[in-house]
Amino acid sequence: MQTLLRSPLAHFLIGGTLLYALVHGPLLVRQAEGAAPAPVILDAGDVEQLLRDHARDNGVDPSPDDEVALVERAIDEELLYREALTRGLDRDRSVRNWLVEQMRALAPDEDIDDDQLYERALALGLDRSDLVVRRLLIQKMRLLAARQHERPPSDDELAAYHTAHAADYAIAERVTFWQVFFSNANAQLAHDLLVELRRTHGEPATVAKRGETFAAPPYLRAQSAADLRRRFGDQFAAHIAALPIAEWSGPIASPYGWHLVWIEERAASHVPALNLVRGQLSERWLAEQRVLRLEDTLRSLRRRYPLQIESAAWQQRNQ
Repeated sequence: MQTLLRSPLAHFLIGGTLLYALVHGPLLVRQAEGAAPAPVILDAGDVEQLLRDHARDNGVDPSPDDEVALVERAIDEELLYREALTRGLDRDRSVRNWLVEQMRALAPDEDIDDDQLYERALALGLDRSDLVVRRLLIQKMRLLAARQHERPPSDDELAAYHTAHAADYAIAERVTFWQVFFSNANAQLAHDLLVELRRTHGEPATVAKRGETFAAPPYLRAQSAADLRRRFGDQFAAHIAALPIAEWSGPIASPYGWHLVWIEERAASHVPALNLVRGQLSERWLAEQRVLRLEDTLRSLRRRYPLQIESAAWQQRNQ
């Protein structure tokens, strides 16, 4: 142990531990049983550091809304960290393994087993001062809060959710059609062909061969309005929506030229039956419930711990 404590890396880790404890000491102590909860404190210096970090990472000075969001996140993370300690998550294997790895780096040549290294890490207070451990505990507590008492939705809950979010799963109207393309230089040919087709009622597959070469194929199946806008532009898509079925129409302008169009089929917009989207609905329902459970846990923790926050923006928002 004396050899370990004399190593430069040990001095670095211990120094970092003491510095962290000096600044955040009250946050590192496990709450004594029956004692009043220690307040969560963010003083003016803490808030200023959050703002500096934000400016450095994003290249712009934070707005008051940004400040509020940064402070809220800092509060949430401290509350989750404390709750993780309360629940003993700091004794989790992943935390233990990390601490053992750090101690192994201090004494790579010593024949020391993992249990001894772990005890040395605890003696140095690394389980309270190591920032990686803190992040691990926050993430573990976040996941635990989100998934505690998790269950799949009942059939009735899923049916109600399907109804409430029908618009999100609606399949847009689709149109299947033939198109014959003419460049702007041959606009008159397009008009002449349309006059002929209205008289002869030519078959679309045959008529399509009389147009000019175009990037899109002459036959397009199940195209949504978004598909049409992407391929042909807004004006073309708007015209297609009003065309009759089984009749040659046009010429319709696009950024590329002129098109004669034969609508073969329209599939109306519809909401898929529940059994067709059950998996998607269930996953979304579960995800939303996890968010709600986490928010509920954080609200409960905020009622338990006093907050002392030196942020004018945050205080104004929480008056």
